[in-house]
Amino acid sequence: MSDTQTEDQQPTHQEEVAGLLPTLAQLDRTATELEEKAGAGQEVTAADVSAYEQQAAHARHLVDAAGADHREVAEAEKEHRGDGDKGFATRAMDHAAHPRSFEPTPADNGRDRDRDDDEEIDL
Repeated sequence: MSDTQTEDQQPTHQEEVAGLLPTLAQLDRTATELEEKAGAGQEVTAADVSAYEQQAAHARHLVDAAGADHREVAEAEKEHRGDGDKGFATRAMDHAAHPRSFEPTPADNGRDRDRDDDEEIDL
């Protein structure tokens, strides 16, 4: 394949928008998982938060680069339902445009403290 492509080989705007769907589906799954963990009082790690923030920034960059709007993404979702739960693209676009602020669950230092209490200290 050569470095230059003819106009026929260039993806259409509609194809570019459809190409955003896997990224948006992943962002929606990550955001849903974080919201469920936070709501259930489960551990949210710094890695979980970082992955969400990176995915949101990546999705925002791709959407901006494609020049896509909410309507176009919603239409693409209707045509390509297999990428995620109904409404995933709209939810993900919202997360990309307005990322939520998730905080990692504080580490339980009580376990370390108990272990330290059993150690003898030479004076």
